[in-house]
Amino acid sequence: MKTANIWHITSGAEFPVHIWKHPRINIELRKVQLKDYKSIELDPQDINVFYINTHLKEWSEIKDDFLKRFELHPFVALTIIASPDAEEIYNKLSPKGKTEVLENPVQARTLRIILDRVIQTEFFKMVANEIGNSCLANVGFFEGVFQLANKEYKDAQKANAALHAILEFEAKIKKNNEDINKAIDRVNELKNQELLTLHERLKVSEIIDNLKTMELKHALELRKATERALEYSSIEEIEMKNILEAQTKLFEYTEQEIKELVEENRRLRKELGLPEGT
Repeated sequence: MKTANIWHITSGAEFPVHIWKHPRINIELRKVQLKDYKSIELDPQDINVFYINTHLKEWSEIKDDFLKRFELHPFVALTIIASPDAEEIYNKLSPKGKTEVLENPVQARTLRIILDRVIQTEFFKMVANEIGNSCLANVGFFEGVFQLANKEYKDAQKANAALHAILEFEAKIKKNNEDINKAIDRVNELKNQELLTLHERLKVSEIIDNLKTMELKHALELRKATERALEYSSIEEIEMKNILEAQTKLFEYTEQEIKELVEENRRLRKELGLPEGT
């Protein structure tokens, strides 16, 4: 936050305005005895306004030295002289200086308006200078940005093509994810349907039991028997691919597995109160 110093240089008079608060500027009142004006030190980062409350005699004693020090000082925004001898003091001032003379007693409202406008103006000048200096310090950065922008402009077609390819790739990814989700849903649906119910397992056991009684010596006869058994089961929900997989699994059964299935069939029949098969 910027600081605005109002230097009240006086032999003892009170400052006629109450210091107010500003949202972006810290306004401070600094009281200095007229005889001690030489001790004033100015900070180039601050806004400085002088308010001198004096008489013609006092002013005449310090005038030359004071004006030499502060009339054109770069860190002093304005010097206000308040005096009952305002006209005489004003007539002897240089028109080139940053000095205003007010008739004492000064109206508080008038002084407040003058101070407020000076402080606001200096604040915006300082901000503008800081922005300008910042821009100069970053000239190299902005030149690099402009060069990069020019290069990107020249490569616009390539960039657009790359962007188009990326969008197409994202679309394919999205479609693939949708297909995967559908497949997962289908698997869950088949799993939840429990296609092989207890009744169907009994039918399979009966088929295997019948196969056990046959002489499985020829692969063709085994295939035909398997096809008849599968036709008998009439499981319409199983697609051709599943039927072929079932056939393949039946061919892979060993004699020991068939015996175990026959025993399982008998056990299930017994639990359900069904007569044992042959």
